[in-house]
Parts: sequence; structure tokens; C-alpha cells
Amino acid sequence: MASIVDESNSTARTYRWARAWSAWIVRRRIAISLIGFSALIVHNVAVRQTIPLNPFSFQHPAVWLSWALLLLGLAIRSWAAGTLDKSRSLTTIGPYAACRNPLYAGSFLMMLAFCILSRDGPTMAFICGPLALVYWAQIRHEENWLRGLFPDQWPQYQAAVPRLFPRPAPLQRLLSGWSVAEWKRNREYRAVLATAVGIVAIYGWFLMRTAV
Repeated sequence: MASIVDESNSTARTYRWARAWSAWIVRRRIAISLIGFSALIVHNVAVRQTIPLNPFSFQHPAVWLSWALLLLGLAIRSWAAGTLDKSRSLTTIGPYAACRNPLYAGSFLMMLAFCILSRDGPTMAFICGPLALVYWAQIRHEENWLRGLFPDQWPQYQAAVPRLFPRPAPLQRLLSGWSVAEWKRNREYRAVLATAVGIVAIYGWFLMRTAV
């Protein structure tokens, strides 16, 4: 009996530690992302002296792939942002009929696109490794919050719709609910502006490196 109690206490402590660690990561996810990306940019520019791809050199297959991922990710994010009704109701239409976290799925496609344009293996490893774990913790945190906010709707939605990899969904549900007003309310225009700035920055980096 004592060993069972000890094991139960140990499991409870491990669970509390895991939740505390996850909460710490979630609170500092932006700082972790900024520090990681800043360090990798400095490493690329000062140490590796990487020459990125010209984002407007469309004869290069990798540039085509990058633009495809970038535009697909941006389209998914805009589709989701124009459908998402934050905190007011559980959104289960539009891309949320196929995937519970389309905003994150779109963001990762865009980050991979920029990594390809930057010819940046270390940053891609950072995105697919530590950063993926950070945002996995964020997704779990948000889902726990939604479970508490919508206790009657969430269990059925969670059981029917996958977390990240989309499933087939009725066309009527996929095409429902998008509006420009919601897109603006969720400030998705910032992602469009950030994408434009990123493309210009990579092009400037390419010109700077090739002019040396």
C-alpha cells in the first residue's frame, strides 16, 4: 500500500511539474522565439555568412517552393483569421472544420518558406525542434482554456477534428463564416505586412551578400 501511495504522489508531482514548466514556456514563448531567431540571424550573417536565395529569381525551384509555402500559409492564416470569433463562441466552421489550429499550421508553413529562402538549415532545425515544442505547449494551453470556456461543445469538437493535420470536411462548412470585418478585428493584416517586410529583408540581404 505504501509503495502505491508513493507512486501516486510521485506521479502527481511529475504532473504538477510538467504543468508548471508548460505554463512557464507559454508565458515566455515570444521571448524564446525572438531570442532564438535573433541568435540564428547573427550566426547566419556573421559566422556562416550565408548567401540567401533571391526571392524574385523564379527560375529556381526552391524559390517556387518557398513562395508556394508562403502563400499557402498566408492564405490559411487569413482564412482562419476571417472566421475566428475569439472567446465569443467556439469556431467550428471555415478551416476550423478541418483542423483545430489552422493559424499555427499556416504560421509554420510560412516559417519554413522563409528558411528555404534563407538557405538556413539551423533555423529550420530550431523551428522543427525547440520552437515546435514551445508552440505545442501553447496549443495545449489554449485548448485547456477553450475546454473550460465551452465545456458543452469542446469534447465533441475535439473528438471530431484533428489538432493540426486537416481532415476532409463538408464544403458548406469550409466556406462558411469568413468576413473582412473579422479578418480586420483579428489584425491579420499584420501578418501580410510582416511577410512583405520579410521578403524585402531577404532580398536586401541577397543584394548585400552578392555585392561583396
